Amino acid sequence: MKNILFILLCLIYLDASAQTNQQIGRFEQSQIVNNKIVTKIITNPLVNTGENRLINENQYTPKSSVNASSVTWNFLDPYAIANDMMISGDGTVGYCGWSLNSKRVSAYGNTNSTPFWEFNTSTLGYRNYIASSDTGIVAVGAYLNFYLFDKNSNTPLFNFDLTTLPDTGTAGPTGITSNGGFFVATANRNDTSTIFGFNKSSNISVWKFRVPTAIQGVKISGNDSLVIVNTYSYYWVLNTFTGAIRYSAAITGGTQTNQGISGNGNIIAIINYMGQVKVYQWNGSTYNFLWQYQEPTGTYYNWISAIDVSYDGNYIAAGTLIFVTSSTYDGRIRYFKVSNGSVPLWSYTGMLDEVSWVAFSKNGKILTASSWGDINELKADFVVFKTSQNVNIPIFALNMPGSPYACSVSNDGTTAIVGGKAVHARAFGYGGTFYNVFIDTATGNVSVGNISGNIPNEYKLEQNYPNPFNPTTNIKYQIPNNSFVTLKVYNILGKEITTLVNEEKKAGYYEVKFSNNQLPGGVYFYRLQTNGFTDTKKLILVK
Repeated sequence: MKNILFILLCLIYLDASAQTNQQIGRFEQSQIVNNKIVTKIITNPLVNTGENRLINENQYTPKSSVNASSVTWNFLDPYAIANDMMISGDGTVGYCGWSLNSKRVSAYGNTNSTPFWEFNTSTLGYRNYIASSDTGIVAVGAYLNFYLFDKNSNTPLFNFDLTTLPDTGTAGPTGITSNGGFFVATANRNDTSTIFGFNKSSNISVWKFRVPTAIQGVKISGNDSLVIVNTYSYYWVLNTFTGAIRYSAAITGGTQTNQGISGNGNIIAIINYMGQVKVYQWNGSTYNFLWQYQEPTGTYYNWISAIDVSYDGNYIAAGTLIFVTSSTYDGRIRYFKVSNGSVPLWSYTGMLDEVSWVAFSKNGKILTASSWGDINELKADFVVFKTSQNVNIPIFALNMPGSPYACSVSNDGTTAIVGGKAVHARAFGYGGTFYNVFIDTATGNVSVGNISGNIPNEYKLEQNYPNPFNPTTNIKYQIPNNSFVTLKVYNILGKEITTLVNEEKKAGYYEVKFSNNQLPGGVYFYRLQTNGFTDTKKLILVK
């Protein structure tokens, strides 16, 4: 009975504080209906005091997969919400931190939705934070405990009780190294919070570091050397194993999510609720500012709501929340090449609400993104891109019930998990979703090969065959010298549809196989450009 009264008092407090809190950001409102907690998320936008601008971009909304990618299995939980999740680097196990009415951690394989194991966590906790290693060891932050588990058992390998600390706190975001041997955990309090570094073999911390206010994000670099930790308004880059501070700075405009860091930690990307991505590069002694992207604004500042940096540090993906009005929304994905500066290589628009997560595979071949999506459930809210194609056309798209809160992808890009709330994030309700997705990382709809050992004596672009086609056609070209080659497809209005070739090629004869069953039937053009030579030809897709 005391526990029930405590939960009710907490919910009343959370609901009241969410409605009166003037801090910019994301807040949860909760109620009890039929003895179940129901929630919705509200956002407080920051009014733009500068130039008012809205942008209107064409959108491409896929309906399915353009290759062999597919849902392997999915699970609908009747009461809990999938707040946190991560797949192991080797892709063998996906972990989910369930919150709300049935708080637990679950470990799933790739065959079916029957969990390897589940571990029930305290009913008094808010979230079960998850971080997984390449080897399948998972770090969990759950209410008053830090845990480590492997994929074979729900018996903890490690358990640290926060009540042993004089100032306790509640478990917050975590991070874990690739081999699962070291992890970073956080204990959150409203006034100050503590970051800990632990070896998995001992519950005596190797180091700890106190910071002001609650911690919002923890992310360890791909090579494990550094960890970036942030509160709402500040961030620190620390040595993972010693806690030594490499760099720290303020976050203007605030944020409530992880920041971005490359595999070796030399590139970091900092985001905020003013719609900014700020990119820095390590020069051996400090991080130098490289460039800043500003999401175009209207009456309100639009948010950068998610960020990831590729392992090699060459690319950045950012997700946004667009305030069309104070109560209508959109979401976009911006894709940058770090060396090109603040102009996106491409943008994917029309996700209709906050982009909740973006994640590169460690090999850099795949980018996944999830969004709260359309409140009417009409559009895809999980999309997968093949980065080598360098275009904004997903190879796979999924329209899930409700709102996905997060996604994760294996190191090789072949397996992804995504999940969230079974009803829209902005609507009162409960229940959760969790999907396991196979991703076809083969070349698929674009393939290029040198088809002869001979060297031609002229540049030439041949007519595609067959033409008309459905859905696959072949395009041949020849170059007499080593050249940088681009081969792109455009629609009849001159809008770029896809890039087939964009790289240095040796002299020779080449053939490209192009297939895309998502394009509508009609007339398209393909253009070859190299070393002063340009040629364009027409192709016809019939449906």
